[in-house]
Amino acid sequence: MRTIFSYLCLLQAAVGFSQNFTLTGRVSSPYEGKIYLWYGDKVDSTEVSNKEFYFSGQVPYPTKASLSVSPKFKNTGFFVLEAGDLSTDIAIENRHQVYLKGLNGSPSLNEVKDILIFRHKNASLSNLADLLTPRLEKLIKREPKSQFAGILLSDLMTDRILPYRYAQRLYDLLDKRTQDKEDIQKIEQMLSAMSRTQIGSQLPDMEFDTEKGREKLSAAKKKLTLVLFTASDCIACVEVTRQFAELYKKYHSSHGFTIYAVYLDHERNTWLDHIHREGYRFTTLIAPKKFKDETLQSLGIIDVPSNFLIDENGKILAVNITPKGVHRGLDPEAAAYVPVPKKVKGKKVKKLK
Repeated sequence: MRTIFSYLCLLQAAVGFSQNFTLTGRVSSPYEGKIYLWYGDKVDSTEVSNKEFYFSGQVPYPTKASLSVSPKFKNTGFFVLEAGDLSTDIAIENRHQVYLKGLNGSPSLNEVKDILIFRHKNASLSNLADLLTPRLEKLIKREPKSQFAGILLSDLMTDRILPYRYAQRLYDLLDKRTQDKEDIQKIEQMLSAMSRTQIGSQLPDMEFDTEKGREKLSAAKKKLTLVLFTASDCIACVEVTRQFAELYKKYHSSHGFTIYAVYLDHERNTWLDHIHREGYRFTTLIAPKKFKDETLQSLGIIDVPSNFLIDENGKILAVNITPKGVHRGLDPEAAAYVPVPKKVKGKKVKKLK
C-alpha cells in the first residue's frame, strides 16, 4: 500500500498538477472548417459550427497558445491558455489568417492589465521602476512557471523601463524550464545588452551610412546627443522623431543638442524620400539590415522607437527618454510651462493639445 501511495505521489508530481480549461470561441467572419489550438507541444483541432467552436483540455500552468486554420503552422498572435473557462472572439480573413480580437475569463490577463494601468498612471515618476518591481516580484513568485510572467518581463525589458539590476532579479525568479524558449532567448539577449548599456556606462561608438557616406557617432556627437533608432514606416516613430526634431531646432545652437538618427529601413530610396520630405538638418543614417544589424543586436535594440541620451564623452544619461524628458533636461522652466487658455465670454475656447 505504501509503495502504491508513493507511486501516486510521484505520478502527481510528474503531471505537474494540471488543471482543466475550456475555450469557447466565436468567429466574426463567415467560416466553415477546422480550427487548430496550439499550446505547449500539443495541437488540438475542432470544427467551427455556426461561427462557434469549443476546446477543452488541461494545462499545468498558464501557457502561451495560438489559433490557426492550418495544421502545419500557427499564424496568429499568441494568447495565454490557463485553468478556467475562457472565451475569445476571432476573425478569419482570406480563409487562412486568424486575428484574435479579444479574450475573456483570463485571471493572468487581468493581473497584467492592472500592472500596465499602474505603469501608465505613474509613467512620469522618476522612481517608476522602484514602484513597479515589487508588483512584478509578487506576480512571478506566486507562479514562477507561468509563461505569462516571461512574456510580461520580456516586453517590459524591451521598453527598458526596468534597470538592469531589477530585470536580472526578476529573471532569476522565473522557472526557466517552463518558459517559452523564444521569450527566454529574448530576455537573455536583453540582459546581456543592458549590462553594457546601463545609465552611467559608455555607449559604444557606431557607424552607419548617411546620404553621402558613412559617419561615426563619435564624429557627430555634441554636448548632448540623442542616439535615436527609428523607421520611416512606423507611425509612432515618425511622430516622436518630429517632436525631437522640434527640440533640435530650438536647442541645437544654444545648448549643443543634436540627434544621431538611425533609420531601420530596407529601401534606401524610401528612406531618402522620407528624410527629404521631413527636412531634417541633423544626422540621419540607415541600417538596412534592421534588427539583424550586429550593432543594433549588441545594443539590445529589438523595437522602435528606441534611444540613448549621451553627453559629450559618450556617457549614457538616459535610455528611451521621451521628448518631454529631453525638454525638461534642456530647459526645465520652459518644459514645465503649460499655457492655460483664457476664457472669453460667448465663445468656446479650444483646448490645447
